[in-house]
Amino acid sequence: MGATRFYEVDILMKISYKLFLLALTIPLFLGILNFQAQAQVTKELGVAGDIPVPGNYDLDGRIDVAVWRPSNATWYVINSSTDETVTRQWGVNGDIPVPGDYDGDRITDFAVWRPSNSIWYVINSSTGQVVTKELGVAGDIPVPGSYDNDGKTDFAVWRPSNGTWYVTNSSTDETVTRQWGVNGDIPVVGDYDNDSRTDFAVWRPSNGTWYVINSYTGQVVIRQLGENGDIPTTGKYDDDRRDDFTVWRPSNGTWYVINSSTGKLVTRQLGEKGDIPVPGIYNFSIKSDFAVWRPSNGTWYILRN
Repeated sequence: MGATRFYEVDILMKISYKLFLLALTIPLFLGILNFQAQAQVTKELGVAGDIPVPGNYDLDGRIDVAVWRPSNATWYVINSSTDETVTRQWGVNGDIPVPGDYDGDRITDFAVWRPSNSIWYVINSSTGQVVTKELGVAGDIPVPGSYDNDGKTDFAVWRPSNGTWYVTNSSTDETVTRQWGVNGDIPVVGDYDNDSRTDFAVWRPSNGTWYVINSYTGQVVIRQLGENGDIPTTGKYDDDRRDDFTVWRPSNGTWYVINSSTGKLVTRQLGEKGDIPVPGIYNFSIKSDFAVWRPSNGTWYILRN
């Protein structure tokens, strides 16, 4: 009887131990699956012909997926706070969407620039008031940003024909100009020196070189990254609050980032030829996520950073 009793106790102890291990393993396994599920997120919004216009339309600190449809001039936004889709008609076919925070309330405003008459049309999210401003000529590239550090987006264009930036500072309503860049360059708006002001910056496809005037010191920074055919995708990828030199290569779907905190080159693979890069802070973080929008199926692919 003693031997039998000992055998039964031994069996029960082994079963209990296995159940204990299973209790530990299942949450860990589920946690890994959950991490993998969160690592890449997909969201469906838009159709071929739309223009992606991601922004913080609901003031929750996260970028919302959004598109503007030229055919009906309608904005479609999935608010990240509610996961509900809202729509707003603003603009006409031929306009260029220029979302930004023009009234300083930290909410992205619906805004377009009309090349045919050089007028900017903005709906201020804080009041619903419509604001218009004339700036630019046909052929200009709109480059809205906060050039005067007052927390509001300024009306701005870059003119390829003469390489000149024209900025109407929201703090003074005065238009300032700066010659920077040459025809063929691509303007790459960003804050590369962490002074909360947008710097004048261009990327030159012909030699893969970035040319930046740091607004804080006036120092010119030159950095080689990318090659002809790449798409510059400025963002804050390494949590030091400075924009990093970054390109996305359609031919292999690879992102190349020079982290401003370390100067090291890092790469990430996301996307395929035909995609449109749409980096942004889509979750509660201070780092930009790698993201692309695929016009062929209207899907957003977001890789958490």
